[in-house]
Amino acid sequence: MRLASVRVFVIVPALVGMLGLSGSRMVAQNSDTDWHKDYPVGGGAALTVETSDSSLDIHSCGDCKMIRIHVIAGEKLTNFRLEERQEQNHVYFSLKEKPHVGFEIHWKAKTQVIVETPSQLELDASTADGNVSVRNLTGSVRAHSSDGAMTLEDLHGDIHLSASDGNITVHNVVGTLEARGADGHMKIDGQFSAVQLHTSDGNLDFALADGSQLTTASHIESADGHVTIRVPKTLAADVDVSTSDGHIDCSLPLAMDHYSSGESASHHLHGHMNAGGTALSIRTSDGNVSIAAL
Repeated sequence: MRLASVRVFVIVPALVGMLGLSGSRMVAQNSDTDWHKDYPVGGGAALTVETSDSSLDIHSCGDCKMIRIHVIAGEKLTNFRLEERQEQNHVYFSLKEKPHVGFEIHWKAKTQVIVETPSQLELDASTADGNVSVRNLTGSVRAHSSDGAMTLEDLHGDIHLSASDGNITVHNVVGTLEARGADGHMKIDGQFSAVQLHTSDGNLDFALADGSQLTTASHIESADGHVTIRVPKTLAADVDVSTSDGHIDCSLPLAMDHYSSGESASHHLHGHMNAGGTALSIRTSDGNVSIAAL
C-alpha cells in the first residue's frame, strides 16, 4: 500500500502540468514540447492570453468558428505552468515558466505561442519577455510587451498598446490608437479618428492616411527622440507644436497664430490647417519635429 501511495504522488504533478482550467477536458499534447487545442466559439468571441517568456503570434483565420492555440515550447512543457479555460465565447490562456530552484545556465530555443481566431475578436494579450504580432482583426485590441517588439497590421477598431522595452510598429490600422513605449522607436500609419502616442526614449514616425479626419483631440509626444509627421493635405486641424531642445520644420500650409524661436533651444508653433478643426498637439523634449503633407 505504501508503494501505491508514492506512485500516485509522483504522477499527479505531471498531469497538472498538462491539464488546464477547463474541467475534465484534456489538452492535446503531441510531444514533450508541442501542445495545441481548438475552442469552438460563436459571435462576439474574446481572447485573453498571457505568457511569461515566449513570442505571441495572433492572426485571423477568416470565417472560422474557433480559436486555435498552438504552443511550440523551447524546452519541455513540464517546465511551464499552463492554464486554460473557456467561458462561453471567451477563451482564457496562460503559459508561464515555473520558478527554478537554485542557479542554472542552459541554452534553449524561444517558445512560440501561435493563435488563430475569427476575424471579429476582442483581444487582451500580454507577454513578459517576447515579441507580439497581431494581424487581420476587427475589434478592441489591448496588447502589452514588457521586453519585446510589437507589430500590428491590418486592424480595425480601438487599439491600446504598451511596450516597456521594444519598438512598436503599426501598419494599415483603421480606428483609434493609444500607444506608449518606454524604450524603443514607433512607426505608425493608418486611417485614424484619434491618436494618443508617447515614447520616452525613441524616434516617432507617424503617417495619417488619406481619408483620415480627427474627431477627438489627439496628442503625439517623444521625450527623447525626433518626431516625423505626415498628414493628408485635406486634414482640418488646429496644430500646436513645441520642442524644448530641437527645431521645427513644417511644410504644411498653415494660417499661423503664433511662432516663437528665440535664442533658447525651445520652439513653439500654433496654427490652423484648412481653417482649423480638432486639436493636434505635437511635443518633443529633446529632438526635432518635422511635419509635412503626404
